[in-house]
Amino acid sequence: MNAAASFHGRLFGTGIAGAGASARAWWEGSTLAVQAGHTIYRTDSASLQIEAAGFNLHQTRLSWKTVDGNYTFFVEAQDDRAKLVSGAPAPLRAAFAEAAGSQRKMGRRFGAAFLFYGAVISLPLLLLIAFLFNLGRLADWAAEKIPARHEARIGDLVLAQTRAQMKLIESGPVHEAVQSIGARLTTGSQYRYRWFIADRKEINAFAAPGGVIVVYSGLIAQTANAEELAGVIAHEVAHVEQRHSLKNLMKTAGFSILLSLAIGDWSGTALGSVAGKLTELKFSRDAETDADREGLRRLFDAGIAPHHMADFFGELARKENSMAPAILATHPASAERQERLRSLIAALPHRQYAPLPYEWKQIKRSLSSQAAGRQPLVAN
Repeated sequence: MNAAASFHGRLFGTGIAGAGASARAWWEGSTLAVQAGHTIYRTDSASLQIEAAGFNLHQTRLSWKTVDGNYTFFVEAQDDRAKLVSGAPAPLRAAFAEAAGSQRKMGRRFGAAFLFYGAVISLPLLLLIAFLFNLGRLADWAAEKIPARHEARIGDLVLAQTRAQMKLIESGPVHEAVQSIGARLTTGSQYRYRWFIADRKEINAFAAPGGVIVVYSGLIAQTANAEELAGVIAHEVAHVEQRHSLKNLMKTAGFSILLSLAIGDWSGTALGSVAGKLTELKFSRDAETDADREGLRRLFDAGIAPHHMADFFGELARKENSMAPAILATHPASAERQERLRSLIAALPHRQYAPLPYEWKQIKRSLSSQAAGRQPLVAN
């Protein structure tokens, strides 16, 4: 026996345990010799039946009959199958070629099936990944398709959530000033704006879809003049007009918002769950830049000095490390942003701006009195 030409497999048959026995085989001319343990079984090649076998036809099965019983020898490893074929007598080459053809055909089928089922299994994951990577674009596209009247309904839900969380001031000199400034900044808008002052000490403000603007009393207290407040209002109005708030809500709630709109679910089931979190949603750098640019344009068109907007956000930037105003959580203020605002302002056409007609210190004192439950002072 040439040990280098021998090949291995598993032998089944008479006198062998049911699980078969590990065996080594070799060719002796036209005779196949198979050794299992100390016993060697021999059969003439003419009596061999050769087939591709196994679950995926990855084995070669050699079967033969003797007076002692039936035997089957399975060869599985690729190297062993190669040695089996290379040393076989010439008359068996056609049978081995047919078995190899069956194995190749089954291999192609398994490969195709693997690719198919792999694609079926991975398709939902791939779609999810594609959805997540394109969520921003999808939200932007969908937001543009929502009518303004539906945005107003979303704004109603946000407003209801806000009322449940804080006291809103809807009258008095400061509220009148906010309304008056807001009206100048929203001329020709498709939205019906509603203006509110939250009785909260935080330096914050937010815009809800559909034209709900809420300014915190803590922010108003930090403004040096009405023009600084106008800058904040202009920035929030820009978020509404460019639908940044709506897009943010859609990205946060997914397209359950669209489903709610489609089925007319205004109970707040889907929308209410995220409406109350609007003040926590951060705008992207691009959205903030766009809101700054649009806010400055609206200030310019309304005849309100825009440089106060840069002054106020610059003041917030200086307080980032000390006070950490709440508005910074959703509206990043930094020296870089202030410089960008000043550059945008410098690019505006030259214009003379009349001061806004408010006794601002007196109006701010009236807000403090009103928040404390006393009668507000009336501005001259």
